[in-house]
This record gives sequence, structure tokens and C-alpha cells, in this order.
Amino acid sequence: MLVIGVPDDGRAGDVIASLTALAEDGPVRCLDAFDLAVLADGALSTGGPAPVSLPLFAELVEEGTDVPSTEATWHLGQVLAPGERAVVALLEHRWALGLRDSLLAAGATLRHET
Repeated sequence: MLVIGVPDDGRAGDVIASLTALAEDGPVRCLDAFDLAVLADGALSTGGPAPVSLPLFAELVEEGTDVPSTEATWHLGQVLAPGERAVVALLEHRWALGLRDSLLAAGATLRHET
């Protein structure tokens, strides 16, 4: 996931267009990209239609799944200040799929993958 700071809505649209133009069969593809702003009260506001990935997170929330707070977890509010805007992009590194399969075939055990 990338969080890319942008100065305004227009630039957010340009960044999203660049990300979504990545080839579907390329080594990296964009699964989802959306812009958001941090409001003065710290609340997050997405621009345009709801992000494609939002239902994935909503299902977890509806099921009451807690995300443990550890040094490895963070909140968008920690990297964006009130009044700032950013594009959030969920990317898939397709080149890593073959590597992972090779490691598993060689008897390796993946201890952590994100």
C-alpha cells in the first residue's frame, strides 16, 4: 500500500489515473486507488465513489474483528495531518507470486507475508 501526498483534488485524479493505467498483466498492478482528505477534526473523508476495497474492511468491522495495535500497525492519521489530502493505492506485486511458490515448493515455511 502506498500513501501519496497530493496538493488538491485535481492532482489526486492525475495520480489515480497513473496508478490505474498500470498493465493488468505487468509485474505490479493497482488493485484499488482512492483519494482522501483528513478533516480538521481528524476524520477521514474519501472523495468520489466509495473505494473498491472498502467492503473488505467493512466486512471485518461488521464481524467485530479487532486489529491488534502493535508497532507494525498504523492509522492514516499518523502519516497525514488535518487538512492534508492523499491518494491511497493498494498494489499487487505479481512478480513475487512465482518466488513464493518456488519457496514453498522447496519446503520453506512463510512466517509472515503482507
